[in-house]
Amino acid sequence: MLQKRRLISIPIIHTHADFGSLGSKVPFDQEIEEMKTQYWNGVFDYVQNLPVEFSELRVYQDGLPDTSAEIVTKIVDETQTPNYELLRWLRDREAHIIGTENPPLLLEEYQSLQTIFNAPSEELKRLARLEYRKISILLLEDRDAYVVQKIMNSLPEGATGLLFLGLTHRVGRLLEKEIEVVEPEILIGSSSEALRRKLLRKETEL
Repeated sequence: MLQKRRLISIPIIHTHADFGSLGSKVPFDQEIEEMKTQYWNGVFDYVQNLPVEFSELRVYQDGLPDTSAEIVTKIVDETQTPNYELLRWLRDREAHIIGTENPPLLLEEYQSLQTIFNAPSEELKRLARLEYRKISILLLEDRDAYVVQKIMNSLPEGATGLLFLGLTHRVGRLLEKEIEVVEPEILIGSSSEALRRKLLRKETEL
């Protein structure tokens, strides 16, 4: 009997660097960034000590498009965030970095956020936020459905996958009937869940 597939789901805490070219439009808070750095240090320590054969590990990444291997490699090489630094570390150990998300859906998400951040007035920014809220739930559902199918199709029987995914996604819940999904507690003075609540509460105050 084949061993059940296993997916380790690591919640992403987006840093300021994750916003890329939109970063100059996003408020920066030093305290929050230091907390996020601490979080990623904990994630790095956890992943480095996973009892797995890295050369057999499949790695799935929030925001990494399902496209050619050359483009995936270029994105991983050029993205300067703690998350992608960890992807490069895994790749150096021969882990398989897999393009995970639907490119048109990613583009739609980016364009919607760009409209908000580039709005020339507060009123237009408010309207752009309202429009984004109308589409964001369905857009997230479509993105999650694509990620679920990608994992189902590319994670071999008995293999282990590693998924880096933002806090609002529900991929784990959609997969748990077919794949053993584990979200570990990454301890940084408190459980990952407690840390996430603290970070989200602070970010809503911005």
